[in-house]
Amino acid sequence: MAETHALRTPDIISTGTLFADYNVEAEKLAKKCPPAVMPSLHHLRMADFEDVYEPSDDTFLLLDGLHHDLFESSSTPKSNNLETTLELGCGTGAATVFIANTLKDIAAHGSEEHGTVPCRHFVTDINERAIEVALGTAAENGVELEEAMQCDLASKLLPQLAGQVDILIFNPPYVVTPDDEVGSNGIEAAWAGGLHGRRVLDRALPQIARLLKWPHGAAYIITVDENKPEQLATLLKDEYGIDMRPLVRRRARNEYLSVQKLTLTRQLLFKD
Repeated sequence: MAETHALRTPDIISTGTLFADYNVEAEKLAKKCPPAVMPSLHHLRMADFEDVYEPSDDTFLLLDGLHHDLFESSSTPKSNNLETTLELGCGTGAATVFIANTLKDIAAHGSEEHGTVPCRHFVTDINERAIEVALGTAAENGVELEEAMQCDLASKLLPQLAGQVDILIFNPPYVVTPDDEVGSNGIEAAWAGGLHGRRVLDRALPQIARLLKWPHGAAYIITVDENKPEQLATLLKDEYGIDMRPLVRRRARNEYLSVQKLTLTRQLLFKD
């Protein structure tokens, strides 16, 4: 989530040629993407954002990437019905409601391109107030959430959703902070990421691997360069056989934001 960041230093920037090429392509795509339509947040007041993260540059980039990849890109399997989405750390719920709104519009126009199976939308947040706000965002936009759960990451939904999630969304707390700032259940949870801004994201990785549906499940997560995304991509491939590469990338003030797309390269089997 957006907050004050230090300027990038050379040791933060990706040095691998292949990943650097991915970043260049992601920047080009971000410039081409038409801006996605943000769901209505008219039910909220400025005071609400004292407790819940206010959509910012990272949110807008995330929606642009989702819109392109899910509803415009020819590389997205059109035969794959979207049956289940899950957003971790949902905040206002804008990303999930954006997908639900788009699917609703597709259905209203009678398009079967993206399937006809009703999609269930799940959201979680450790912040109780965020859950209340996300439910309000869904109601404001005339869509329904299957479940809005106050919990740490997907801890309470893992038994129910393991291997079933088509689209997983996570805009994690990515700001580099002292580790003792991580773990709040208030507004600080929206940005405090600890060492390399990765403490929360790294804990989420095994859950993400367990949740994604084989073979077309995908996760979309926000990173900044301080999070060492190239190292993260190597970890995901080595530990879970998950491919991660930047989808869209954009400079916002003194940082580069990326939407990383995670996809399975093999079916994962887990012991209960």
